[in-house]
Amino acid sequence: MVGRTLDEIRERLEGYACDDGSYYLACARTGERPIPSGDRRFPDRGTATQAADLVDAYRAELRQYDPHLPHRDVIVRQLPREPTGDATVHTPTDRSEFCHEVAAAVFETLSGGGFRDAERAVMDAYLDAAETVDDPDDLCLLLLRSMGAVLDEMLSVHEQEVVLNRAAGRLDPVAEPTDALTDSLDSVAAAGLLDAYRVDGPAESPTVALDGYALGRGQRVLTLPLAVELLRRRPGADVRFEPTDDDEPGFRVTVVDRACHSPRGLLRVGTS
Repeated sequence: MVGRTLDEIRERLEGYACDDGSYYLACARTGERPIPSGDRRFPDRGTATQAADLVDAYRAELRQYDPHLPHRDVIVRQLPREPTGDATVHTPTDRSEFCHEVAAAVFETLSGGGFRDAERAVMDAYLDAAETVDDPDDLCLLLLRSMGAVLDEMLSVHEQEVVLNRAAGRLDPVAEPTDALTDSLDSVAAAGLLDAYRVDGPAESPTVALDGYALGRGQRVLTLPLAVELLRRRPGADVRFEPTDDDEPGFRVTVVDRACHSPRGLLRVGTS
């Protein structure tokens, strides 16, 4: 079972990591930190090298689901020395890495949570469509589109809620910000999926207009990645996306506490 294997690799990787290590993993070509290493740091070069082997193994397992997952030349790097305080390395977010990180978390959840039919259906739909697409950037978007379309048809609303909550929990935790919605939108924009956005209306149920959203066309909007980002910041909250009357990509979004319990549009909104 691939999902179980991915979980085991993540656990072993976590065992190598420490809070104050001087070494981290990066792609030799792009400088980006490959999943699942993220922001993890390691105490010495030898441990980090073992961790790099685990990252290679993780991505090889994930490639069974998505043969087009980008290859990363994982190397060990050392944080720069500074006179005081902990050094921090900031690297740009890669669109493909972001899409595959979200997809991997969902696949792990489907595999480990008994949703094997849905898991297989997503991959069948993706592989069929991928035969007509060559660009790697388009392929990562196609993976999320296939996932959103199939799971929206095969899973009930509350099954979708379970899957996305568990998937969000598999990603590196994010401190709850003052505004979870704008912080999540900023994260999607930083990944290169969104050029700009505008939030209007009442704070409890604002309307979001999207400009240059790679996963939206007209009133059709794939909400999957944004839902996962929101749930990273508000674990267990009920998230509702509803279509608007505008011709441009956008939605009305509500993030409420568990007492209301009426999730909606977690995967996509608008006309298919």
